[in-house]
This record gives sequence, structure tokens and C-alpha cells, in this order.
Amino acid sequence: MHSHSVTLEQDKCIGCTDCIKRCPTEAIRVRGSKAKIIEDRCIDCGNCIRICRNGAKRAVTDEISLIDKYKHRIALPAPSFYAQFPKVKNIEQILSTLYHIGFTDVVEVGCAAEVIANHTYEYVKTATLFPIISSSCPAIVRLIQRRFPSLIHHVLPIISPMELAARYIKSKYIAKGISEDEIGVFFISPCPAKATEIHRPKGLERSYVDGVLSMQDIYKIMIYKMNSSHQIPVKRQSTYKGLSWATRNGGLDEETIKSRIAVDGMESVIGILEKVEDGTLSNINYIEALACTGGCLGGALAIENPFVSRYTLKKWIEEDAAEDVIDNKDLISAIMEVPAAFSKIITPRPVFSLDNDMKKALKMMEDIEILYKELPQIDCGSCGAPTCRCFAEDVVKKDANIEECVFMLRKRIKDLSEVMHDLTQTVIPTHNDRYRKE
Repeated sequence: MHSHSVTLEQDKCIGCTDCIKRCPTEAIRVRGSKAKIIEDRCIDCGNCIRICRNGAKRAVTDEISLIDKYKHRIALPAPSFYAQFPKVKNIEQILSTLYHIGFTDVVEVGCAAEVIANHTYEYVKTATLFPIISSSCPAIVRLIQRRFPSLIHHVLPIISPMELAARYIKSKYIAKGISEDEIGVFFISPCPAKATEIHRPKGLERSYVDGVLSMQDIYKIMIYKMNSSHQIPVKRQSTYKGLSWATRNGGLDEETIKSRIAVDGMESVIGILEKVEDGTLSNINYIEALACTGGCLGGALAIENPFVSRYTLKKWIEEDAAEDVIDNKDLISAIMEVPAAFSKIITPRPVFSLDNDMKKALKMMEDIEILYKELPQIDCGSCGAPTCRCFAEDVVKKDANIEECVFMLRKRIKDLSEVMHDLTQTVIPTHNDRYRKE
């Protein structure tokens, strides 16, 4: 079982401290010139993967060979996947190539996204607690669990398009009398958070996805077979509404939910959630929050430049909207019959725990505050912690030494030098001095 998708290759780490500043949950430290990921804090957002100059952070996803275990192998391509191929003629060519590389069926996640949009519209009509925060991005939900636990009840209690698509196709095959052991459902993901999601799903007892494949890995296999003569005709399933879910604005109709905002990028999301927490965003009904800058097109496992992929997807969305030739009403109706509500309550997962003994924990908190006041409070990161407060916590917890702060080290050296100077100025009585006195 995967604990986290985001992992560290210490041999490649040069201890540069770039990553500690960009982690939204302060989950990274640099000790002994090597980075360390604190698993209890990590939310698998992939920020450290993007920022690492040496490729020391990477995402662990499933190998494509895993599909060979199943007789029925279903691919779930995310809408952002199509935008990685700006030179192909159309989306049908991409779908056809998925069959060519070994899948026996394809369900576009964009179709499930259209259904999730319909469920969301209905939920907003009867909701009493606002603003509602979208639940499709697992990194955002984990961020709320760890940094903003008071906002958990604001999270939309509806499963992600990925999970709905998987649940739909499995139920369809099982209804035909096919054993679930023979059905393998695989999501092609733009982000590492989805890889962790299937092992620790939110709002569900278990995930219906059997594996998460990296968009980068599948791209490398498909790009060489894209123009093969073995391509088979494939009919599109999702419309421009489903494709829109890959963009930074999400796939919800702004006319249906007028009082809504879309925010992308962890730093921006945190700023908005802080406003929700302090009650200054009560005039907004819905927040589309995405961890990656630019939405799923900016995912850490994407291949294409996000600006290029945004243009590619925009072109297809506009063409689809103008032509409106895709008829997926029957499929949408079938997916609408599949349960989409959470079956399990999301609970807080706070990371700040000093000691199980309350008395000891309070004493440690006091020590942290005392030490923090002694520190320079400039959050330079040279100590290997993202902030001075984090460093104070690490020292009190005995995970770091006070001298690892260069300012405290200088102070210690200065204090020692003053002591040494005082010692050199002290006149030690000699034997002759004592003799003369006598």
C-alpha cells in the first residue's frame, strides 16, 4: 500500500533548500545537506517535483504492465491528457491509440465530469453552508484536512469524476456477469495526488480505480504509435463541457452558479481559504480550488508546456461548442444513475502534535515560543526549515540543533569569543608575585 506518491531520491538531492519554501504544508526539511519529507504533513500536491532543480523529487505511479493482469482493461483518460498532443488531428486519434497500446475499453473522465457538474448544481440549490469548496482535487481536500480543518464541512460531498467514471464502468461490466477480478480500471493522471488517492480515497470506503498511470509514461508509449496504420475508429464520448474541467476555471457553468470563483495554485488557494476561515468571503457560494497553477494542465506529470496545452484545449473546446455534434445523452443518463455522494465523512488530519501527554505538549509549546522570540524571524531557510517557527519546533522536538541557524551560531561564536577575550585579560598571580607581597 502506497503511503505517498511523492518520494525523494536522496542521491540526487543537493540540499539546495528550494523545495522547503514551496511546500504548502511545511512538510520538507533539509538536514545534513539532504532533504527529508515529513510524511504526516505531505499532501502529494507535487509542488516540490516542479521546483526541484535536480530531479530529486518524483512521483511513484503504477507501471503500465499492471494492466496485463486483467482480461478487461479500461483506460480513464483525464481531459488534460488530450492537450498533451497538440499536433494530432483530433481527440479520436488519441482515444484510438489507447486501444492500440493494450486497453480494451476507454471511458472519458470528461463524461463523468459533466455528471458531477449536474450533481453540483443540485447540491448548491439546497445547501445552507457557504461557500462550498470543490472536492475534485485531492490535494486541496488534504490541504483542508491538515491546515484548515474547520472548513471540512464546506467541502462538496460528491466524489471526483475519476471515481464516478470508474464506478460506472465497473458496474456496467459486472451487470454483464463479468467478475470484478477480471476488470482493471486505470486512470491516466496529470498529478501525483491521484496516485495516492486510490489507496486512501476521500469520502469512500474504497476506490474503484485499480491503478494510476503517469501521463508522462503513457505519452512516451503513445507518441510513437499515434500514426500507426493499426488505428481503429473510435467515437468521442465527452463534449466541450467535460473538456473544460481541465482548465483553471473548472467545468461549472458560470450562469448556473453565478456567485463563484475559481482559484488555482497552492499559494493562491491558501490565501482564499484563509479568507473563508476568517469569514470575509461569505458572499461567495462556490469555490473551484485547484492545487496546480493553470489547473490540471499544469500538473506535475504533464508533458506539454501548460500555455501550449491550454491553447490546444481551448481550440478543441471552441470547435466542439460551435459544432455541437457529440451526442452523449444516453451515456450521461447512465452515469447519472450511479451513486455519486460521499459514503464516508471526511475527518481532520492535523499535523501539529507535540506530545500525547498534554502537560508535556504545553511545556513544549511554551519552549517553542521562547526560542522563537530569540530567533531572527526572517524565515531565510538556511537552517533547513521553511520558517523560524518551524525551526523552533524542530529544535524543541530534538529534530534539529540550535546551531543550525546561522544567526544563532554567530551569536554563540560571538559569546564564546567574548568569554575567551575576558579570560585572556584576567591576570593570574604568579609565584614571584606572591613572594613580593610577603
